[in-house]
Amino acid sequence: MTTARVYETDQIKKKIIATLGLKDSELKPKERDKGMLAFDALIRKGIPYAKVQLVKAALNLTDNEFADYLGISLRTLQRKRDSHKALSIPESDRIYRMVKIYALAVIVLEDQGMAQKWLHRPQRGLGGRVPIQVIQTEAGAQEVEDLLEKIEFGVLV
Repeated sequence: MTTARVYETDQIKKKIIATLGLKDSELKPKERDKGMLAFDALIRKGIPYAKVQLVKAALNLTDNEFADYLGISLRTLQRKRDSHKALSIPESDRIYRMVKIYALAVIVLEDQGMAQKWLHRPQRGLGGRVPIQVIQTEAGAQEVEDLLEKIEFGVLV
């Protein structure tokens, strides 16, 4: 692993922590320094709905868009909000994936507003698809990450 890659991972990790509004105490002490593994326990425990609101606001998503992304009904999303329940493991994993892509976009595009707009616009490098919709699957998320990497290194897309 190159030094640049470690630095990039550290930047992404810090941006994920900021987007989720996490405190150091919310990550297991032994896991804090283990790259993205630090988020595993949080995902398994379930991301609290209060943190979900921060993600929704950061990415400028409506309740309908957010519920669709999570693969749940709007009513289920509202019940989770009203009961302040944590998300399930699959839902938390989707949130993590969304936040990780957002963090990478902010780093590559060097601006939160630009990253937010980029995620909501059709991208030629994705065959005209919209990144925020493509990242609903792991395969799609990998394609978006690859596209952001190409943008970072100046490859024409």
